[in-house]
Amino acid sequence: MRRLQTFSAFQESAFRLLWLNTFSFMLVNGSQRLAVVYLVLEIKDSALLVGVISFALGLPLLLFSLPAGVLIDNLNRRRLLFTTQTLALIGSMVGAILLWTGAISTEGDKVPQSIALVAIVAFIFGSAVAMGQPLRQAIIPTIIGRSNLMNAIALNTITQNVSQIIGPALAGSIALLAFDGFFVAQAAFLALGFVFLIRLRVPQPERKETINFTSYKRDIAEGIRFVVSTPNIRVLIILLIISALLVAGAWGSLLPKIARDNLGAGIFETSIIFVVMGIGTLAASLVLASIKELKNAGGWLLITSMAMSLLMIGLGLSHSYPLTLVLVGITGINAGFFINLNLTLIQAYTPQHLMGRIMSVYALCFMGGMPLGALISGFGAELTSPAGMFIIVSVIQFVVAITAIITQPSMRRMSTLPADGDVADV
Repeated sequence: MRRLQTFSAFQESAFRLLWLNTFSFMLVNGSQRLAVVYLVLEIKDSALLVGVISFALGLPLLLFSLPAGVLIDNLNRRRLLFTTQTLALIGSMVGAILLWTGAISTEGDKVPQSIALVAIVAFIFGSAVAMGQPLRQAIIPTIIGRSNLMNAIALNTITQNVSQIIGPALAGSIALLAFDGFFVAQAAFLALGFVFLIRLRVPQPERKETINFTSYKRDIAEGIRFVVSTPNIRVLIILLIISALLVAGAWGSLLPKIARDNLGAGIFETSIIFVVMGIGTLAASLVLASIKELKNAGGWLLITSMAMSLLMIGLGLSHSYPLTLVLVGITGINAGFFINLNLTLIQAYTPQHLMGRIMSVYALCFMGGMPLGALISGFGAELTSPAGMFIIVSVIQFVVAITAIITQPSMRRMSTLPADGDVADV
């Protein structure tokens, strides 16, 4: 009897442990944004402040992603995993303490102080993500063969999907009782993640020399040069940037306010919207995990990029909660295909010795682009409306996707399992 392909990467014990640790890390990450956004809205109802706090959550990705890539390619990756987990734990504990002491308050005249302290907590946690996310992604190809890479990436993405299902629901439920309880729950999940790191053994990169300022600059430049000089990788990264700035940024920062203003949804009803999104993304990840190779994967990626813009227009115009849930479910499926295919193609066509730096470029462009997009969307929503901003970014996204479909025949032919000669060697 043929073994089911869907979960084949779990045969590797190192991947199982990494997956479980990633789950604990991403569960917290999946709930963090919703809880922080609603905490800000409780302090002061402002789309602009939501955008500012979302930017603070992602600012470390903009500042630290590229230097993090150099560390990932040169230092002990297991120790770096412990470091990122610890930093995230500190951020959660600081948030709980500030709420317990009343330093962060949703009442009274402490609005500027409370917003500033929430931004500090968001920045601490964002710093852990800036290193932790690309680090975990870079480790995967070292413990999984290239032939099973899409399966491992899809299963790893499932951690994000499941965390997006459980995390917002957890945040919405706990926040109904007390926001400080949410931060305590975060700390508990992060502490659990250490259990899996204890047994995890990670292949170490070969150190070429002692890291100094000169080598830092050279290594960062090498990673950037690879992206710029490799046409298909360059296009994949550009699409990632556009999606982060236009779609993901608006989604994360404006959807809670759209849900409240257009649908009359509270925090729990809004959390269900994110849960449905996660279920859709999970379904897409399971489908891709079951496929050994997808030819013309680049073409399918471009189709999902175009479809995303149409779905965002529908979400911006919807005033029906059931219709929104349907559209969000379809959006989740579409996003699952886009995220998995984009990351698989980038890793499949990247040499191993550059993986940490390229994953850091990926994190900078995608996860770092989201808070910048959130800030842009916050300003835009103040000038128009949250729903109007949804429609504006969707139109731009559609034009970019159509242009790429017409002008990028080489990318359309990219496979998730390239021949050895198709992987650039620099």
